Amino acid sequence: MITLGSPGAEKVWPMARRVLQPLDMSMTSDSRPHAIPLERMTTGDLLSCVEPFTAARPAEIEILAQSAVRIRKAAGAPIVEEGHAPDGVYIVLRGRVNLVRAGAGHRDLILMTLGPGDVLGETCAFDRSIQATAAFAAVPVELLRIPADVLAAHLRREPESMMRLMQLMVDKLRDIEGVASSLALYDVEERLRRTLVRLAQRQGRRASTSPVAGAPGGWILAPVPTQSELARMVGSCRETVSRTLSAMARDGLVSSSGRRMILDPRMLGEAA
Repeated sequence: MITLGSPGAEKVWPMARRVLQPLDMSMTSDSRPHAIPLERMTTGDLLSCVEPFTAARPAEIEILAQSAVRIRKAAGAPIVEEGHAPDGVYIVLRGRVNLVRAGAGHRDLILMTLGPGDVLGETCAFDRSIQATAAFAAVPVELLRIPADVLAAHLRREPESMMRLMQLMVDKLRDIEGVASSLALYDVEERLRRTLVRLAQRQGRRASTSPVAGAPGGWILAPVPTQSELARMVGSCRETVSRTLSAMARDGLVSSSGRRMILDPRMLGEAA
C-alpha cells in the first residue's frame, strides 16, 4: 500500500504525489494529472513511497533495493503456491493479483484482489510454514521481490517498518473477515454489490459522468475482473453473476464497456 503520511515519503514527494493522485477518489478522470506507473520508477524511489517502507532510513532503502528483484508473471501464473512457504515479500508494480483459497471439487474462492502498491507474502518475515492461501496473477503482472532473510533483517533494524507491516497484515485480515461475513450474511446480489464497491474503493477512480443522466459521477473500475473471477469472489457461479449484473445495469447502477465498468454513486450508499 502506498501512503504519503510518513516522513519517509517526503524523500520522493514530487514523484510519489504524481503516483498516488489516481488513488484519490475525490478526483475526476478529467482533472487527474498524468501518473508515473510504479514499474517505471527506480527501485529505491518506489520503495520509499510504498508501505511498509515509507519511514525507513535512506541507507535501509538502499540495502533493500540492492537485494530486490523485478519479476514478470503471465496471467494465471502462480506467485505464492498453496502448500509452499513464501520465498520473500512481493510488491505489485503492475497488474492484478488474486489471493485464492482452494476448496473441494476443484472450486476455489478469491479472498482478495491486490493491485499496484499492495504487498503479499509478508508472513515470510515471521513464519516460514506452508501457506494455505495461494496467489495467482489475474492478468500479466510485474512485481518486486525482496528475499525473506533480507526483509527479516530490515525489520530487526527498523522497528517502524515492523509496525507498518503488522498494520498491513491487520488490514488484510480485516478485509478477509469481511468476505467471510458476507458469505454468511448476504445473498449473491448484495455480496456482488459489496465486492464491486470494495474493488472500486481500492483500485478504482472517480468518473466524470454517471450511468444515470444528470446524476453525479460514479466510480470507474478498469480493468474490471471477469465474470468468472467475480463469481469466485462472491462464492457463486458465472451465470448467476451475469444475471445479477444485467439486473444492476437495468436499474442504472452499473454500465460496462469492454473491461471498464462504471458504478453509480448509489452503489456506495446501498453497500454501506
